[in-house]
Amino acid sequence: MDPKILFWIFVAVVMGVIESATMSLVSIWFCVGAIAAAITAMITDSVLVQCIVFVASTAILLAVTRPVAHKFTKTRFVPTNADRIIGSMGIVTKKIDHIEGQGQINLGGQIWSAKSETSVVIEEGSIVTVKNIIGVHAIVCPTEKEEEK
Repeated sequence: MDPKILFWIFVAVVMGVIESATMSLVSIWFCVGAIAAAITAMITDSVLVQCIVFVASTAILLAVTRPVAHKFTKTRFVPTNADRIIGSMGIVTKKIDHIEGQGQINLGGQIWSAKSETSVVIEEGSIVTVKNIIGVHAIVCPTEKEEEK
């Protein structure tokens, strides 16, 4: 078999292995481009023509199919159960203090570790609104009614 054909088959196999390891849908188009160049090598001995076919077919495949493939492989945000509490109100059961590194709130009967969004001390019994979840801590701020007191 012609060494040029073997070279392009080798390139296709290497690109296929890289694609299977990365799953990024980039190397696969180089694999297909190498197969097109191998077919071209069966038709012509011109290395320049083979390289042009490789580059052109890879570029066309990347430009045309990459956006479509990316649309289907894009990871989507999957909300967790914890995300449901964002925006809900709770009662401070243990004073929230960044300096002492403590604070707990009661949200729907569950006790959550809490931190203040603005590093202010929030006293026990205050009503707070959950703004975010970071790790196991609910990031809270006093509700508007509590701020008016």
